[in-house]
Amino acid sequence: MTRPRTRRARRPAGRPIPRRLRHAALLLICAAGVSGAAQARELLAIRAGVWEDRLRVVVDVDAEGPYRYRALTEPARIVIDLPETGFARAEIPVVADWMVRRIRLNALADGAAQIVLDVSREPDYKVFSLPAEGGKPARIVCDVFRPSHPPAPDAERPWVVAIDAGHGGRDPGVVSQRPRLREKDIVLDVARSLARALEQQPGIAARLIRDRDERISLSERVRRAEAMRADVFVSIHVNGCTRRSPKGAEVFFLSLGGATDAAAEELAELENEPVAAEDPLMGEIAELPFAVDLIQTDTIQRSSLMAELCIERLSADALAASRGVKQANFVVLRSCRVPSVLVELGFLSNPEDAQNLASEAHRRSLAESLARGLLEYRARYARRSETGSP
Repeated sequence: MTRPRTRRARRPAGRPIPRRLRHAALLLICAAGVSGAAQARELLAIRAGVWEDRLRVVVDVDAEGPYRYRALTEPARIVIDLPETGFARAEIPVVADWMVRRIRLNALADGAAQIVLDVSREPDYKVFSLPAEGGKPARIVCDVFRPSHPPAPDAERPWVVAIDAGHGGRDPGVVSQRPRLREKDIVLDVARSLARALEQQPGIAARLIRDRDERISLSERVRRAEAMRADVFVSIHVNGCTRRSPKGAEVFFLSLGGATDAAAEELAELENEPVAAEDPLMGEIAELPFAVDLIQTDTIQRSSLMAELCIERLSADALAASRGVKQANFVVLRSCRVPSVLVELGFLSNPEDAQNLASEAHRRSLAESLARGLLEYRARYARRSETGSP
């Protein structure tokens, strides 16, 4: 829900995450390959090659030095840390292998470079180093061995859409007096209609984050979507403003830095306001690992594509004036795995929008339009969720 640009929400006393720390956190995650610690060596390149029995990843460095490696679970991955190592020039290779899903590169706060191999199951692997020789630099090699036969495809698993009806419980969201409407009721009705519309399509499962009038924390909404192994996440809201003139729909995807405009920034701050009281660790600082991961993947790009198709469909179906696609740092959009959008369906403060949103038929049409936008995204861009094992 949007608030006027000229009015800032009052922050409760003792808010645990000051703005200066949030800004410092964002500066940290946006400086890829840069840290405050001295860097004794440079990561020059990452190369990947596929053999019949393995996938080999080779990390070229300009000097020999220590490294650490380990296998982690939930999700399965191999992690290699190179202390005091920068990587300003390194590019990440794209892999297309059923055993190794992707390669990532993170900058850790202590100055280490971290290479992550996301794998489809508990890996059989080996890591070793090679000295500089024959005109080749020092290298760290990771071999991931594959079984003789790949696993059978998970043909029965549907494409899962997590649908989040905003607000709920003692948090009503935007409230209008004439007609008497509450955001939490409108968005729950649209969410249920969207789920019904999607469930009519073969191979699709719609999952509601909330299916009743209850309050769910922002962080819990993200956790539930990832626990569902959702392929996409859609959070549904409506807007409000002290002025009557703003109207129309807009769709947001995540920005780790600045918002699209001042109104978008204020909207994100107000929507994120409950975070401090409900979960002090869910501010930007706590989200650093997710943020770094998002920078290294295409999750934000896929979110932007989904946002564009949703707003295009709402506009083409003449259900709402288009206010376009925007970016802001919403907590509910911070999944590192699931492409996510937040849809604002209209303004309860605008008489025309409010009259439309009061209509059950209009809300059903909005849901059906969103379903068409999501189906178009699925047909053109979607791939399987990487949350959990196959």
